[in-house]
Amino acid sequence: MNQELQDKYDNHIIDLIRQLPSTKYIFEITKCCNYSTFVLVNKCGTLLDLYKEVSICFVCQTMQQLYVVSPLSDELTTIPMTDVLSIKDYIRTNPTLFVPIYPVPNCVVYRVYLDDGHSHTEECSTRK
Repeated sequence: MNQELQDKYDNHIIDLIRQLPSTKYIFEITKCCNYSTFVLVNKCGTLLDLYKEVSICFVCQTMQQLYVVSPLSDELTTIPMTDVLSIKDYIRTNPTLFVPIYPVPNCVVYRVYLDDGHSHTEECSTRK
């Protein structure tokens, strides 16, 4: 590939990354074994869309639930699996549960936990 094409590609990738926060929520999905990865979901999406994206990303057919942990009380709150609630509204109505996990000037990233049915770290197929 010549340098001009490489530069064009690099510029498109940089633009894409810059635009992501305006159209997508970034969730760091964390499994019981502490493996985690970013999953992007459209800001116009529903909570069911979040479940679908996590399921696709983790190739997970045994998903029990997605949940968040309150930074104030360590209380677990299950995210409803529904297409009735938008992600945007759910985050707005639960501001104490959705706190960015990385400092400014990084993009806003929310931590969500995945219960895929594994209860012990030795059962996890993906390790950090």
